[in-house]
Amino acid sequence: MKNNPYITVNDIPAHIFKNRILTDPVGEEFSAYLRYMLDNHPDDLYYIFKHGQKYTGYGGAFTMVFERWLVKIENNLKKKVK
Repeated sequence: MKNNPYITVNDIPAHIFKNRILTDPVGEEFSAYLRYMLDNHPDDLYYIFKHGQKYTGYGGAFTMVFERWLVKIENNLKKKVK
């Protein structure tokens, strides 16, 4: 039986990212997953973007469009490689 702690998008803990807009991931495996998804299936990351946007009403996060979010996460992943 496979351990799957995140059944729904609401189960994804925000602490796997360093910021509330969910563009700066923590951990090498998760960063590698995001890199793969950005390279091959970027539109499938919309669920993470949408999850991060729920924090905009509480401060610390700001409203943005999906395309801008993809650019921000791409830039943060490039910084991790350096």
